[in-house]
Amino acid sequence: MTPQQFTMDLMPPPSLSRDDFVLGACNALAADWIDRWPDWPGRIKGVVLYGPADCGKSHLAAIWQNQSQAMVMSHLDDQSIDALVDQQAVIWDHPKPNDDWPEDLVFHWLNRLTEINGSLLVLSRLPMPQLNWQLADVASRLNGLSSAAITDPDDAMLASLLHKHADDMGLALDADVTRYIVSRMERQFSVARQIITQLNDLAMASKKPVTLPMVREVFEQQLPLLGRDQNE
Repeated sequence: MTPQQFTMDLMPPPSLSRDDFVLGACNALAADWIDRWPDWPGRIKGVVLYGPADCGKSHLAAIWQNQSQAMVMSHLDDQSIDALVDQQAVIWDHPKPNDDWPEDLVFHWLNRLTEINGSLLVLSRLPMPQLNWQLADVASRLNGLSSAAITDPDDAMLASLLHKHADDMGLALDADVTRYIVSRMERQFSVARQIITQLNDLAMASKKPVTLPMVREVFEQQLPLLGRDQNE
């Protein structure tokens, strides 16, 4: 099993440095766990970061990977335990009870990690207890890991995220445009990214900067998906 580099599917590639991570109340605990490494507690030195799509788990994982030279695993197989001979820091990319994560291998892998005093960062949409691991020994180990939820962003975080995605794409947003978007968009990480992607496409097609009429066009086309309930 060979190391992978954490990337995201946005083009051009976003900055995944620590300085460019957008910090807020919704993700402060998760970021703190990354900063605390290698001082992670527990018999298994592991931390679970869980939250919705595009919430920054991959960015935090990239920061930790840069610090620890961690290997990324998207599944476990017969070679996974042998990989720990030379690799003591590992990222599990959204494990769940299925054929890609056989629970007998999960059990033996975690035991081996403990023996070598390795470190494990787990990325997940859900907390480990909600994944319903069937083997009691696996469930107790994973459910007992330290964890941090990344919760829904507030308006200040949304504004910062919009500018982060825009900066990654070389797109300029003025204050009026940002306020308009934040006041109308759904409070979801993935929506912030989607709005900026659509605005970037429109700006590139028209060869014009982002304007309020352009933003209104995006919302009119995608309102059920992007819009916030104005009665909240």
